[in-house]
Parts: sequence; structure tokens; C-alpha cells
Amino acid sequence: MEEKKSVAIVDDEEFIGLMVSKFLQKEGLETTYFNRMLPAKENFLSTVYDYYFLDLNLPDGTGFDLVPLIKEKAKNAKIIIISAHDGHEELSRAKAFGIHDFIHKPFNKQSILDTVKS
Repeated sequence: MEEKKSVAIVDDEEFIGLMVSKFLQKEGLETTYFNRMLPAKENFLSTVYDYYFLDLNLPDGTGFDLVPLIKEKAKNAKIIIISAHDGHEELSRAKAFGIHDFIHKPFNKQSILDTVKS
């Protein structure tokens, strides 16, 4: 039996975090939602996920702040930025970090699913 893939979602907008979680659960993935960077960071020290969906604009930091820890602990994980902050600087930084994908807000269900399936 194949093990379910796991996803961590970090977004301070609860509606978005729960919506992304619901999309992915319907596809058979296990999801964990965080609405702040610090609780996510504490969890990431001991838990490895297959996918990480990170918002950039969080009340206690940015999604980019989590990337070094994720890269250290979960070397094979896919990191996806999901943000309305999608200017040249953010896209360049995402590329420099080796981010798997950058989903622009607003987004649709298919863009979330396509990222996980690719």
C-alpha cells in the first residue's frame, strides 16, 4: 500500500489555508495547516512533508524565512510559494532558493492540483 503524500500549508488567511487543504485532501493527500510562521517552524524541526505551500506575507515573518530549514530537513520536498506578492524581487528570490513553483493569488483549484501532480 502506497503511503499518502503529506502537505504543510502556511498562510495567515485561514480561508485560503483551509481551501487549499480541502483541495488537496480530496486528491488523497494529508494536510497540516499553519496560520503563522513560528508554529510551522517548530513543527518543521521534527516533521517532514512532501510538499510545502508557503505564503510570503505572514504576521511573524515570510515564507522565505522557512525555506532554509525546509531544505535542510526535507531535501526531496517540493516548495511552492503561494502569494499575491509576485513582483520581480519575489520571483527572483524564489528562483534563487530553488522553489518548485510560484502560484499567484488569486488562484484556482486547478493551479494547486497541477503543481502537486507535476
